[in-house]
Amino acid sequence: MSEASAPVLAGSSKQLALRLLLRRSFSAGYLAQVIDLAVREVVRSQFDEPDEREAVLVHQRLTRYAANGRPGSTELARAMLDVKHALALVRHGHYRASTVPESGLDTSVSAKQLLELVAEADRDRVLAAQGGALVVLAEDEEASTVYRPVSAAQAKALRQAARSAKEEAIRLHEGAVEVLRPHVRMADWSKDDGYGVAVDVVRDGVSVQWWPAALPESLALWEQGGIRQLSVALLSARFTVSEGDARAPHAIMLRI
Repeated sequence: MSEASAPVLAGSSKQLALRLLLRRSFSAGYLAQVIDLAVREVVRSQFDEPDEREAVLVHQRLTRYAANGRPGSTELARAMLDVKHALALVRHGHYRASTVPESGLDTSVSAKQLLELVAEADRDRVLAAQGGALVVLAEDEEASTVYRPVSAAQAKALRQAARSAKEEAIRLHEGAVEVLRPHVRMADWSKDDGYGVAVDVVRDGVSVQWWPAALPESLALWEQGGIRQLSVALLSARFTVSEGDARAPHAIMLRI
């Protein structure tokens, strides 16, 4: 059996659907109890997961609940359809996740992770693409994500690349803080008046920018006060500094 046609997770489709429903968040909080009660009516021990036959019975009970106009029935019916949609689309063991527009490194996502993500999303936001790929549209103007099937070896290589990039970003962060701390006021996130220079790890590097805390007037120190220029001078002696981008015009992006 090929990797693409093999089951992505152990268990029948009804067992998988039930697991996804149990993990789902509901605006009507009592639906979690409705699902749990349906399980307890079928499974004797609270420590046992439903087997294939029991999962079918639980699914039948939930289907009746969703169809009978009871409290939360509309939301439950929608959730069950979202889960069914996810199970129909996620057919591979590993996926490569790429943002559109492109932003940072691609990452590896397992079938389990993607099933939970797709099942939680509105099915109208999850589109099937060529070659078994999926497109998950963002709810707002943020980047959407494309998930393309990859082999286990490719997924491992993606994880290793992501780990190396993270380690490099941490090294850059530590180096930037070491350079800046003796000369500029550093941000203190724990204080309402903890304004100062903030160094943050981002996906493909490190951002250095001003954090005004609860004192927006402190932003003047960054531009007019010369702290931005001082930070650039200090960091340029050790790093290649790229100043600003479209999303954060007052940021400094560090890259080596």
